[in-house]
Amino acid sequence: MIADWDTNHLFLSDCLENKEPALFASLCSVLKGVTIDIIPGTADIWCRDFMPIQLDEGRFCQFVYDPDYVEADERHLITTPDKCRLPFMGDYRQEPIVLDGGNVVASRTKVILTEKVYRENPSIERPLLRMRLAELFQAECIFIPKEPYDKTGHSDGVVRFVAEDRVLINDYNGIDADYGAKLRALLEKQGLEVETLSMFEEQDAGTDGFPSAVGIYINYLRVGNVVVVPAYDRPEDRIAFEKLRQVMPNAVVSQVPCRSLAEEGGVLNCISWTIRDKATISA
Repeated sequence: MIADWDTNHLFLSDCLENKEPALFASLCSVLKGVTIDIIPGTADIWCRDFMPIQLDEGRFCQFVYDPDYVEADERHLITTPDKCRLPFMGDYRQEPIVLDGGNVVASRTKVILTEKVYRENPSIERPLLRMRLAELFQAECIFIPKEPYDKTGHSDGVVRFVAEDRVLINDYNGIDADYGAKLRALLEKQGLEVETLSMFEEQDAGTDGFPSAVGIYINYLRVGNVVVVPAYDRPEDRIAFEKLRQVMPNAVVSQVPCRSLAEEGGVLNCISWTIRDKATISA
């Protein structure tokens, strides 16, 4: 698998600049020197979820994007697979497994997914599904419970790798201590070193009844050694920023305002698709 720190090319949806112009400008400003391209013909901004998973430097796997959190009258917001295959994807396959990209958090040898993938694929027996995913990813698959109150069931709002066997998780002590303890115990049992990143919760339903992601810092953007952290105009912003600088001392860490975006239900990892691109390395 391609870990965040091995990526070197960032893609954003062609909807983002129009929908979030201030955020788009901020990202372009702090990401100077990073190769950025735009994905044409997308139906919404959440490109992490509908784009293929990069299996290694030259191979891409397109899973079925069929989110159960998109209402029937919003199905036009689902980007179709034909828009997700870009010209450079020579070795590209489609896999009949329902899986959002936001539910794939990877190091080079491990992938963390929430157990929601079982519910999304009821026709596949769980052992066979686990075996198939491990075979595709050529990595150990670790399945964690999804947050009880999260509609998407994505692992990228819960946990991120900062090194091969080291992860950050949300600090759930003030929100759901039982879930946090269960999550930590499961990850440590898998041999991972676990640290926490600050998190807060606002009593806000978000947009159109979709839960707000305001207060979630773990959904940061990382491309190579460049990290962009969400900010919400709260004291916790600085705490999260300093923690990420501490756990990723070789990274260039910056912060951009994300309240408007987070009120839509997602943050920076959700709107970014990052890959390792041989052409970018040689450029």
